[in-house]
Amino acid sequence: MVNPFTIPYRENGSFKSKFIAILIFGLFIFLFLYFFKPFGISLLKPLSQLFLSFGFGLITFFILFVYNFLIEPVVIRNKWSLGKNILWDILVTSSIGLANFFYVHIVFPQEFSYKYLLFFIWTALLVGSIPVTIKYFITFNRKYKIALKEAAIPDEIISWEAEVILRAGNQKNEYKFNPRDIVYLCSNDNYVTIVTIKDDLQNKTTIRGTLKAAESELRKNSRFFRCHKCYIVNLDFVERVTGHNQNMKIRLSPSGFEIPVSRSKADLVNKKSKKS
Repeated sequence: MVNPFTIPYRENGSFKSKFIAILIFGLFIFLFLYFFKPFGISLLKPLSQLFLSFGFGLITFFILFVYNFLIEPVVIRNKWSLGKNILWDILVTSSIGLANFFYVHIVFPQEFSYKYLLFFIWTALLVGSIPVTIKYFITFNRKYKIALKEAAIPDEIISWEAEVILRAGNQKNEYKFNPRDIVYLCSNDNYVTIVTIKDDLQNKTTIRGTLKAAESELRKNSRFFRCHKCYIVNLDFVERVTGHNQNMKIRLSPSGFEIPVSRSKADLVNKKSKKS
């Protein structure tokens, strides 16, 4: 039986989507505390209830912003699992409780108490468990839908031309290649470099033109894939894919050269590379 806590887990998303998520999280804390008034908030004056609840929501937003955009990119690497992510969420939520404890001490000065500190951490874990649980349900539901879509994609029909002429938009400067020998193409301003290999010898040819034009000329060869705005790769030379969706790279054989993968193409690269 597979241990569910060892299942690979990674929450992907753009800066915008993550920012909106933590904004909603902070708003939830504010509204929950203001309207339900737990933990003695109802004993305060109406204006104090509003400002105290808003402060808790703001602290939640700030702590989540720091963890998501400053700490997480450094700490969370490869081989991240569901179990590690749950512990990570407990750490983040406990930090929110700790920050709330000092916030209340500033607003209502009193003697330091470990019992009171633990109460704030426990309260943060209790209240925070609601949006965190909702987040896990949404994440797993999204991953499940993506998996269903990928499973429904028919197997790729591989096609090759015997010869391809690359002009990259410039008819005065054309070169003929066997497409199976092309390892990858990369663009640099107004030039395109075609890297080929034959009899274990690697060769580079640079022509004037655009990568978009070269991509169009290669379109009948199904194993070429535009993985990045500056790179087209021959999937037959993919040795392995490294990194996660936010920092993915393709390692090519036999040179071991690594090329970057655009975030929007990461899932497709993973799928296509498994067929290579």
